[in-house]
Amino acid sequence: PRADQCSAQDILNMKWNFEDSSLEELNYHVGGDESTDQNNNITMTSEDLLQPGHVVKERWKVMRKIGGGGFGEIYEGLDLVTKEQVALKVESARQPKQVLKMEVAVLKKLQGKDHVCRFIGCGRNDRFNYVVMQLQGKNLAELRRAQPRGAFSLSTTLRLGHQILKAIDSIHQVGFLHRDIKPSNFSIGRLPSNCRKVYMLDFGLARQYTTATGEVRAPRAAAGFRGTVRYASINAHKNKEMGRHDDLWSLFYMLVEFVNGQLPWRKIKDKEQVGLMKEKYDHRALLKHLPSDLRAFLEHIQSLEYSDKPDYAMLSLLLERCMKRRGVRESDPYDWEKPIVTQSQIPQTPAITTMTTPAPLSPRNNNQNIQPDNRKDNEVELDALCRRARKLEADATQVTPTNTDKQAITIDRNCNHDHDNTSSTLTTEQQPEHPTRQPER
Repeated sequence: PRADQCSAQDILNMKWNFEDSSLEELNYHVGGDESTDQNNNITMTSEDLLQPGHVVKERWKVMRKIGGGGFGEIYEGLDLVTKEQVALKVESARQPKQVLKMEVAVLKKLQGKDHVCRFIGCGRNDRFNYVVMQLQGKNLAELRRAQPRGAFSLSTTLRLGHQILKAIDSIHQVGFLHRDIKPSNFSIGRLPSNCRKVYMLDFGLARQYTTATGEVRAPRAAAGFRGTVRYASINAHKNKEMGRHDDLWSLFYMLVEFVNGQLPWRKIKDKEQVGLMKEKYDHRALLKHLPSDLRAFLEHIQSLEYSDKPDYAMLSLLLERCMKRRGVRESDPYDWEKPIVTQSQIPQTPAITTMTTPAPLSPRNNNQNIQPDNRKDNEVELDALCRRARKLEADATQVTPTNTDKQAITIDRNCNHDHDNTSSTLTTEQQPEHPTRQPER
């Protein structure tokens, strides 16, 4: 059958001009930064597998390179038949470790799921193997780094986590583990119809964890490390066979990084050292700036073993409860949809007038420059000050609160009323994530 009409099992059984490999041998990625930037052209060289203007299979015209790494290259292309923009993922036919066959097999299995790119076609020739899929927008790593503080608001974090959890549940339902859950492997849609939906990407490290009868496969004694060091579970660091709960551990680390802007081990390059730090670290401390409700998320994944099925419904309800308690609505703008306001643009009262803005000599109305609805309309000041959720907007007063007002309402930066009144200031350091397959650069 034609490559774009093959079933997932046909693809797994297919020989792509190289010696057929077992699933275990396919589940390996060469180290490299796989983050793509869909807004900036990546410099192309004569060594690239494809060049601008190249037409693949007389249908997909290469426009520009948007990503690459040890696994291969990603290009933006134009479908000459449908006139839509597409993504072409390409790997050399001479590459020792081939991963696109697994990518295509899992992508085919997932077709019709809510958070998965549409599969368009695939094929191979003497030079390269390729898969063509729906082109998406920026990935979550890019979007987080673009925020003024390098972090997302609690509102955005909870909603992203809810969507990512659904995507992870979807791949587990079809019998596969992702094994490389990280921000750069999730992107938002690029069209008006899907620009608020999160899509799961990159299935090259996926592994089928079920047998033909649907039973969980017996774990291997030594599976080897798979994933990205920063977000990998402790089991992955120990080279243990990964289960469904290990994908959720990576999601947990993502949620922490989304709110804090970083993880405690972000600057450590050695994989073994990061693993030891994760083992010794009190993970409850990572929840300091997250709702206390999420302790149940941590406790659940801590209780799971290799063959256990996570309670996805409970975790989903937990995130929904966090959102409901804080008045977060799905229709609320995500952080990247809000206008970026600099500190100098935030209205200031005389009490916090900066040195570069002298107070006027003549008397003035203290409220004349205060916009009462600023806290409701864009939440920019709220995000910068304490990451309050939208539930507080209904209670916000029309003028700047007095000291008495502040004492009357005790709220921490994550809107944990009374039960968790801890407050602290996050670092403003913003450094790139450097997502890699092996120890980060």
